[in-house]
Amino acid sequence: MRAHPRFLNLNLAPFPNVDVVGNAQCLPFGAATIGALHCEAVLEHVELPDRAVAEMFRVLKPGGYVFAATPFLQAFHGYPDHFQNFTLAGHSALFARSGFTVVDSGPCVGPTFTLVDLASNWTREHVPSRLLSRIAWLGIRLIGRAFVQLDRVLLLSDQAHVLASTTFVLAQKPQAA
Repeated sequence: MRAHPRFLNLNLAPFPNVDVVGNAQCLPFGAATIGALHCEAVLEHVELPDRAVAEMFRVLKPGGYVFAATPFLQAFHGYPDHFQNFTLAGHSALFARSGFTVVDSGPCVGPTFTLVDLASNWTREHVPSRLLSRIAWLGIRLIGRAFVQLDRVLLLSDQAHVLASTTFVLAQKPQAA
């Protein structure tokens, strides 16, 4: 998907909507050439996320922003692999270690989604019959859609990050970097 029509998409292979083929740990851009970055559902798939965030810092212009949304409580999903998930504190620290100022952070996919997602994935993986497991998975997903609406309220809680499916960080490269 394309997060915004004006954004360039970078991925490991030339899929539809991919503008640049490259690796997050060695971005194919010059230093201080990018004004803003949007990194969604990427860092859990990167073996060395500190290196990827350091690359973001390198390519961003001084004063530039990065928005990153990364799973905390999600099941393994392996394209091309799945190395780690991040707590809100860990996600923020990842960016601070590379020199970013964390402007904002919090949960962005709530705790009810976490429960629905984990329960449906559990049934898909552990109900013995392929047909029954798929039916149970679909049933949980369909019923869960109604309950996931609770996250609109639950995400307002100061403790929403404790069971959040995904957290976000909005960070800025300092002007003097």
